[in-house]
Amino acid sequence: MINEVDIIPVLHNVMSVQKIQEIAKLVYGLGFKTLVISRALGSAAQVGVPEAQKIAIKLGRNLLYLGDIDDVIDIFKPDFSLFIMPKKYGSKPLSNIITELRGKVLVIIGGTEPGLSSRELSKGLAVFPEGIDEDIGTVGLMAITLYILRKYTTLKVDVPY
Repeated sequence: MINEVDIIPVLHNVMSVQKIQEIAKLVYGLGFKTLVISRALGSAAQVGVPEAQKIAIKLGRNLLYLGDIDDVIDIFKPDFSLFIMPKKYGSKPLSNIITELRGKVLVIIGGTEPGLSSRELSKGLAVFPEGIDEDIGTVGLMAITLYILRKYTTLKVDVPY
């Protein structure tokens, strides 16, 4: 274990009810206490967010739904904002920066193709988990990234949100 960090997974720009449900189960199943969803559109906002809220309530976890990345950053005031990307779009391997992580870390992944705009990416660091050469989708990329972060950091357990 390297550093004690407060990791906050964020699913941004999503239109799929199923993707929201899968990410919620993944995040909570890996032991994270809070999931943030920003910019859910259409049925994802109308059905997916309430379904994820039910999952969170049943498990005693937190779900926050915010309008955009700017809102997420403004509310959480992170020390690091990591944008998780497929290798061809990421600028650095996650392993290169993992020892630098401290404090509050947003782990943001796009829920649609291409997922994140260049304007959004300018608000943090685009990273990719090593060993994945092709795009494996939102859920796979988030699963591997969060697993790596759990394995190589110590998560704060008593977060106030």
